[in-house]
Amino acid sequence: MTDTTWAGVVVITDERYAMLARLAGQWLVEPQPEPIPIGEDPGYEDKAIYIAVNRNGNACYCGKTAPTRALNRGAAATRLGQHTNRSTSKRDEWVEYWVIPLRAATPGHVVSTLEKTVAARLGIPLVHRTRIPRRRT
Repeated sequence: MTDTTWAGVVVITDERYAMLARLAGQWLVEPQPEPIPIGEDPGYEDKAIYIAVNRNGNACYCGKTAPTRALNRGAAATRLGQHTNRSTSKRDEWVEYWVIPLRAATPGHVVSTLEKTVAARLGIPLVHRTRIPRRRT
């Protein structure tokens, strides 16, 4: 696996964020139309779609949170921390993130569909790797 990130081609603006947040429909808690510095935590969402951006404001990554256990901080901040702790390129590239907070009752399939839709609207590739067991010789 390489340690490269998608540099993004679409700048996240207030208007673009508002359009993406509206996609959540009834599941949106409330819009958060401000980017959050990586490492900071708005601290209340359990389920969310998050969009990491680089220094130019370009969307680099779109992810989802749907934790199966209680967290001490917001789920998006927790998940982004996991990404940046494991990847030097993400730590170097990502500077802020935008959150689309979802209601705790949002079904998992809705969260997954919304993640894919937001990524598609931003032109961000989603990479889903299936682990294939290695053959031992």
